[in-house]
Amino acid sequence: MGSVRLRSIAAAAMVCCLAGGALGSAEPPLRTGTIILGVPRAQFVVLGADRLWTNALAKPGDLPWDRRGRQVKIARHASLPLAIAAAGLGTLGPQQDTMAYIGELITPLDRSSLGFDAIIERLRPPLHEALRAVREPARRALATDPSDAEARARLKAARLTLLVAYVSADRATLGSLEIEDDWKARREPPPRGAVAWPSALDRFYSKGPFAGASALFGYSINQPAKLAEHVRRVIEAGIREDARLNLERDRHVGGPVDVVLVDEKGARCVPPCSPP
Repeated sequence: MGSVRLRSIAAAAMVCCLAGGALGSAEPPLRTGTIILGVPRAQFVVLGADRLWTNALAKPGDLPWDRRGRQVKIARHASLPLAIAAAGLGTLGPQQDTMAYIGELITPLDRSSLGFDAIIERLRPPLHEALRAVREPARRALATDPSDAEARARLKAARLTLLVAYVSADRATLGSLEIEDDWKARREPPPRGAVAWPSALDRFYSKGPFAGASALFGYSINQPAKLAEHVRRVIEAGIREDARLNLERDRHVGGPVDVVLVDEKGARCVPPCSPP
């Protein structure tokens, strides 16, 4: 996969990461986003994600610091070699944290369920329904009043990109699931990976130090610990570039970077994740 293709994925289908903001203005000052990255090898997968969280379903009048915080964006199964990284709408309703809901959805799975189609069908229907519950009222509001900035922000934010990583029969699988009005899922064969980043970082990732699939996904790296460190470097570099571009005024990403190794032993942070 060349750099043009990577930019196409990031800018179009796979980026939409926590894109909420101050409601009631034409240009929301909180244009936020997530960097998630997954890289498979034959027997393991490494997932990484930043932690910035923004509530795109905030109540009108909420101050920026009431809508922004930290959120772990990789859900790990307690006993299976399965983990899900997510970018998109951070809350599916006033009381429903997206990552907590994804954790609930995968908890009942057992080893017989570790197949790509089975996992996708476990996740897709309820997540799609939850997104529709946000998108449809926003769409109706815009049909009535096209200048409704709150409805426009909610419609823009109500989408999800998931990276699904698991190991079954000593074979690792990485795939992606993208949900908006429609949905699509696909597997990513090694050494090619899957990635999402905010649109502001298009130039950095397509023309900077990680330009090209080989550099971005670390084609030459086959040791789990070294690949985990590579994934961390890729995400941290994007966070630094975002800070440079925005001078701390308008952050797309931020906070600690979580990196999870999925192998036959399970799904665990490398090194151990800091507390949420």
